[in-house]
Amino acid sequence: MCRLAVLGVVLLAVGCGVPRELSKQAEDVHSVAAEGALLAHDASEGSTTSTFTAEHAEALRKLLSPLRAAVEDERLAEIADDVDRTLGDLARAPDDERRAAAAERRLDRLAADAEELSG
Repeated sequence: MCRLAVLGVVLLAVGCGVPRELSKQAEDVHSVAAEGALLAHDASEGSTTSTFTAEHAEALRKLLSPLRAAVEDERLAEIADDVDRTLGDLARAPDDERRAAAAERRLDRLAADAEELSG
């Protein structure tokens, strides 16, 4: 239930149009990366199904897609691309706990990098 509430917040934050300001774009990338890290954490512990992990990772990628197209800042674009690739890896191997743990660490790092640009 908590994961669905968090996803709802991410959907609201990212789904309300694509912001043009770098700080807002960075906040949105941070939100997607942070949610992805939580998902990867659950997958790494085997506490979610592979179907849920794959579908949720793809849903986060879809949220990120319009934002990635609008980002003009080179560093934020690289972060968003890395988030997308990492979520894609998680979606393709949702039952690989070792890869999920690596995805969690990477997404945590990327969320922190995006957060630096938002402030």
